[in-house]
Amino acid sequence: MPRGPPGLRPSSQRHDRKHRHLPPRPPVAPAPAAPPRSPTPPTPRPLPTPLPDDPLAVTIHRLSNGLTVYLSVDREQPRISAWIAIRAGSRHDPAHSTGLAHYLEHMMFKGTARLGTLDADAERPHLARTAALYDRLPRSTPGERAAILADIDAATQSAAVTAIPNELDRLYAGLGILDVNAFTTDDTTVYMADLPAARLAAWARVEAERLAAPTFRLFLPELEAVYEEKNISLDTPEDRMDEALRLALFPRHPYGTQTILGDAEHLRNPALAEMVAYHRRWYLPNNAALILAGDLDPTAALAALELAFATWSPGQLPPPPPGALDGPVGRIERIITAEGEQSVTLAWRTVPAGHPDEPALAVLAELVDNDVSGLLNVRLLLSGELPDADGHGEQLVDGGYFALTGVARDDQSHAEVERLLRSVITDLKAGAFTQADIDAIVLHEQIREQMARESNNGRVSWIADAYLERRSWPEHVRFVAAMARVTHGDILRVAATYLGADHVAIVRKRGRHDPPKMPKPVITPVPIDPARISRFAAELLAEAAPDPDPVWLQEGRDYTRRSTPAGPLIAAQNRRSDLFSLTLRFELGTRQRPLLGHALDLLALSGAGDLDAEALQRRLFQLGTTIDTDCGADQTRIFVTGVDEHLEQSLALLDTWLRRPGFDDDTVRDLLANTLSLRRDEQDDPEALAEALAEYARRGPASDILTRPGDRQLRQARGPELARELAVLADSSRHHLYFGPRIADALVTALPASAGKPVAPRPPRALRPLATPTIFFLHRDMAQAQIEVALASPPLPRSDRPAARLLNQILGGDMSGLVFQQIREARGLAYSASGLLIAGARDIDGAALLGRLGTQADKSREALTLLLEILRAPDPGDDRIAAARVALTREMVATRIPPRRVPDWVQVWAERGETGDPRAWELATLQSLAAPQLQALQHHFTAPAIVSVLADRRRIDLAALRQLLQAELVELRASDIFPYAAPQTATPARDAGP
Repeated sequence: MPRGPPGLRPSSQRHDRKHRHLPPRPPVAPAPAAPPRSPTPPTPRPLPTPLPDDPLAVTIHRLSNGLTVYLSVDREQPRISAWIAIRAGSRHDPAHSTGLAHYLEHMMFKGTARLGTLDADAERPHLARTAALYDRLPRSTPGERAAILADIDAATQSAAVTAIPNELDRLYAGLGILDVNAFTTDDTTVYMADLPAARLAAWARVEAERLAAPTFRLFLPELEAVYEEKNISLDTPEDRMDEALRLALFPRHPYGTQTILGDAEHLRNPALAEMVAYHRRWYLPNNAALILAGDLDPTAALAALELAFATWSPGQLPPPPPGALDGPVGRIERIITAEGEQSVTLAWRTVPAGHPDEPALAVLAELVDNDVSGLLNVRLLLSGELPDADGHGEQLVDGGYFALTGVARDDQSHAEVERLLRSVITDLKAGAFTQADIDAIVLHEQIREQMARESNNGRVSWIADAYLERRSWPEHVRFVAAMARVTHGDILRVAATYLGADHVAIVRKRGRHDPPKMPKPVITPVPIDPARISRFAAELLAEAAPDPDPVWLQEGRDYTRRSTPAGPLIAAQNRRSDLFSLTLRFELGTRQRPLLGHALDLLALSGAGDLDAEALQRRLFQLGTTIDTDCGADQTRIFVTGVDEHLEQSLALLDTWLRRPGFDDDTVRDLLANTLSLRRDEQDDPEALAEALAEYARRGPASDILTRPGDRQLRQARGPELARELAVLADSSRHHLYFGPRIADALVTALPASAGKPVAPRPPRALRPLATPTIFFLHRDMAQAQIEVALASPPLPRSDRPAARLLNQILGGDMSGLVFQQIREARGLAYSASGLLIAGARDIDGAALLGRLGTQADKSREALTLLLEILRAPDPGDDRIAAARVALTREMVATRIPPRRVPDWVQVWAERGETGDPRAWELATLQSLAAPQLQALQHHFTAPAIVSVLADRRRIDLAALRQLLQAELVELRASDIFPYAAPQTATPARDAGP
């Protein structure tokens, strides 16, 4: 389920927003009328019996200390998805110390007096000294500051003598608890985990202790992780746009004046005492909820939760920091300069969560943009007027907003984009929609809810929305029903009320942005000893808890194979609902047919037979059907999802669409113009550049991205030629992967009866052979450096796959992984650090051992040195191997493949040459693996290192990296790694190699 009400998508990663100095605040207008909110948020009413119309059968309970508990039982997996939701986020930060909620979220993983240390009494004076030093930091002179930071580092080292870094994650891995993570938003902080059902009591004991009395040890190394997260946001134009948008919409409220990551100056002077006060103020059981969904017995679960959490004491909640909800008057413009695309965002203030107009605004958002047939989708995208556009917004606790963003082609002005966006709102206010459109929106929302109910995490996320947005449970359950009652007149009323003259325009202009550099603290590495374990952790690991019997997939029970004229079928039955998903996978891509991807882009703008493009999209949307395509270098996939009774109609429309696409020369011309513009923007996008650079470094001219057609080839392509590409696809053999209510034999009759033409198998994949270590470097103005190391190996034998899986668990199975612990946790050298062995999809594909870093450029040499040591280390240590084996074993026995994913996994195993589920053999083999087998596996990866580096040449020491690796340096331009015309802006001169 999407966060927030249906139809509204957050405009950006709200937990990654940042604060910058912007022009003076605009004039403000009174906020839209909203029901008054109590300073103390309402506590959900207990609900011992599920509502009769609640498909999740949720019950709500209150523990003796005021902690709210939501329970939803589902027996499909022997696991429980657990969220702990705190009604406090960055909106509750003190204005003079922003970023606290987010930093606290990080520090909550450092343990307690009993977890994360061998001797709490011994470390206590060092922690007290650290706190006292941090109190002095804000008032210090530059000279004093350096000395204080050195003293903090020394105190941290003294505390580290007894510390056990990341013991929480290591403990949870040993208990079989997965997906341990957290996030912070404006109004909330949430802690998440996926646990074996038998470990609920152990999880509750740990969480109760850290929520009530955390210990903020290793504060300085974690600060470096927060700095790196800040650097990511400094390199992300969307974050700067979101910050400007929020400040203009909420000029006197923390939603606009404070950011989740915090002000840079506040991060330079972190307030440890303020963090302690924030925790005491807001982390109270009467301000939190436990939300559990999965294989649980409610009576036993409540008893375990009461026993564990009873020591967490409630308290009096203060009112949140003040914030005026005045909005902008007239059109308020803000300009953001960034490389890449140019765009315009228009935004209007709306209402907070729970407002009576929220259902109508949710429908309005979908009428504008539902990805298929909304006014924006049809008027601006299907018509080719803009290369990209979308609607987004949020309903927060105190206020909300709705926004449209349009991306400009190279030949379009910002004024033209703004005019087009405004035309969508004009059409909406003129009533350019029907009751059938509203009915289809409700149908799709019902489908989304059904899909969310298929997983425990989806159920928990949906339940959490009710608590965090302060909704009563009956109101939450019946929100879609409220949407169904929205009328044509309701939409016209809310559009006229909220989408008026008072709004914000964020104009993104192309230009150089030189992000500020976050300071680099001096951090002495914290020693990590995998043999260390606290008494509390040892006690929990020793507790008897029965592991469930493993369940492996069986053909005939869990899935069925059939042959069809068009290609093989793998089918798994949906026993929960009437929804289906069908994936058609073709062994064709841009390596074999370079124009195929462009032809599929044209298909998205085309009609089908007698239906024009708008009529086709409207018809599919009314059926509840979604059709998406994905064209890669060697494979093309078509995804069809919807209501099973409409399967035949949907497939018939798809077949007509492929064989008789309806388009004209204008459609082809507009697609070309938009594609060329998006390509130009892609060459300025850091994420796209990092991906293309790494792919080129690994595979050279065989790079998947270089199989795309060049600009000249696109310009020469004509409509009939592109239509032939679609016809070839329609006539080709394919794999069918089906999940739905039908049995396989009934499905066969619904599939096309014509024979598919055979397609040659895709070529083997392997990394490029290099004689010496080589660094492939691309310059970009950015605060972070993105680095990948690739070590190649010939294809691995089947017998090595269990060892590869164990090595992956050791290197990066979770936050207790070796790479993360040594590079980020112990030394603070990077925000993101990971290791991964890719064993190859088939027995003919080469393997690769990869390491990835996201780090400050001036830390690149240190981080890369350590990463290479870890990847090439012959022995990670017996203790770490044993812990990884236990964690992986418990994950395998306590995890079931979700039914929706069964056909995909069966296909993956078949490509490896497996005739059935290989996990029983893998688990048995895993038990006997030890250091010699891992050493033998790592000895496959002796080829010279292939390193890709995306960074700012002014901030990174390339000579030091070359010396470290004794490597050649190949400096690239964006036009070397993309098959496109070079961007018009200048790129740095290419350096000669050694």
